[in-house]
Amino acid sequence: MVFEEGNGEIVVWKRPSEKADIESYLPCQHCYAMFKRTELWRHEKSCRERKEERQKGKRVQKSSSHLLPLKSGQGVQKIIHSMQQDHVTSHIRSDEMICAYGDALFAKKGREESQHRYFAQKLRELGRFMLAAKEIDKRAKTLKDICDPANFKLPIEADRHVSNYDVNKNEYGKPSTAVKIGFSLKGATEAWIGHCLMDSDVKTEKKAKKFKELLESSWSIHVSTNAYSSLEQWRWGKEDTVPLTEDVITLQNYLRKVEDEAKAELTECMSTTAYRKLSESLLAQIIVFNKKREGEASRLTLETYLKADTGPVNKDIYETLSPVEKQMSHRLTRLVTRGKRGRKVPILLLKRTKASLDFLVEKRREVGILEENPFLFARLSTITNLRGCDCLRRYAEESKAKNPELLRSTRLRKHIATLCQLLDLSNQELEQVARFMGHDIRVHCEYYRQTDKTFQVAKIGKLLFAMEHGAESLKGKSLQTLDSVISA
Repeated sequence: MVFEEGNGEIVVWKRPSEKADIESYLPCQHCYAMFKRTELWRHEKSCRERKEERQKGKRVQKSSSHLLPLKSGQGVQKIIHSMQQDHVTSHIRSDEMICAYGDALFAKKGREESQHRYFAQKLRELGRFMLAAKEIDKRAKTLKDICDPANFKLPIEADRHVSNYDVNKNEYGKPSTAVKIGFSLKGATEAWIGHCLMDSDVKTEKKAKKFKELLESSWSIHVSTNAYSSLEQWRWGKEDTVPLTEDVITLQNYLRKVEDEAKAELTECMSTTAYRKLSESLLAQIIVFNKKREGEASRLTLETYLKADTGPVNKDIYETLSPVEKQMSHRLTRLVTRGKRGRKVPILLLKRTKASLDFLVEKRREVGILEENPFLFARLSTITNLRGCDCLRRYAEESKAKNPELLRSTRLRKHIATLCQLLDLSNQELEQVARFMGHDIRVHCEYYRQTDKTFQVAKIGKLLFAMEHGAESLKGKSLQTLDSVISA
């Protein structure tokens, strides 16, 4: 077969008026005739071999791509079919080494549905990398042709081409892309070594091992070090501002208004628009209130929600709580979901949020949510979930907040970490906050807590002024009690 072997001729339905390559064509899923990808949807509407009714919104190219041969396992095939069917995907499909890397990724974390999009990104990174390498050297057909120690300059040039390297400035336009391709290339090489061992291909295995040694010893010299330097320089020039508490309150009030309006509309009559608004507003509220990563809230399953922790609290700990803390333990519902690196991440729900979520679950079947959709915040007529980042972006703009661009999940996490500096928290309390956020104290302090310019100017400035009065004036003082020294 032409697609399998990579050479030969295909018979198309209509001869193109201008030069076209094989990657531009896909077969019709009904009559199997070859059409240009961009024209396939038009033919599918009138195909005589189509027996069932055409489904609105169905991805025609995705369905047709299932007919093409693949050099990968079943799990990776599903990921490749879900990609945009373009020249990059066409190369991935025919590249044995990239497919072997995809199989390795899927074997490691394929059971996590949320990781499939990440797998697709890694495969497409190598696909774009290979297309760039083909432009530089026509002899390079697949990734295994590049993994040759004698030809180590080619992957370096291809990486620089993809990441917009400026020779004159010795800088990368896309430094993160340069770094990511290095990691993907190493992962693909390791997967290919394993593939060669299983096939008893000693010659190719030795070549791949030598190439991996070169990657580990020389890739940082030619690519990574410079790319990281460009990345750090870019971060220094970027002001990392956290959102104002005033804007967070404005957003929360607006989300509750949208929630009440959508709930009232759904009570009167069934409306898919109102159901979507209610789902989006509740999802955004959970992210804003809990300061969670958007994916942790977005991927909440219906099963996790129905099994929420509503049991009795620990009596020994309950007796040590303050009256306010005792009241909080009754007003909030706790549920646990999967976070980053497989951590158990808690999510707290207010009483009104819990009541609205119960109402949302009751209306699932009426609005047409598929029974096989496992997500709490499910999309209509699909088995996917709503994206929290899209919901936050949209409602932040609509809320008329002063700085809506700062109201994002990562910024909100930095917001709570920064404001914790105002509290006199012990190490144990700080550890509890970090654990709730889904990371450890080191990450909390090093990456999320921002050294705000107000703190630097006011607090550290006060220390510098006090030092001008002499060392004796600092004895036994703290930053809080230095005001008397400066005013004296």
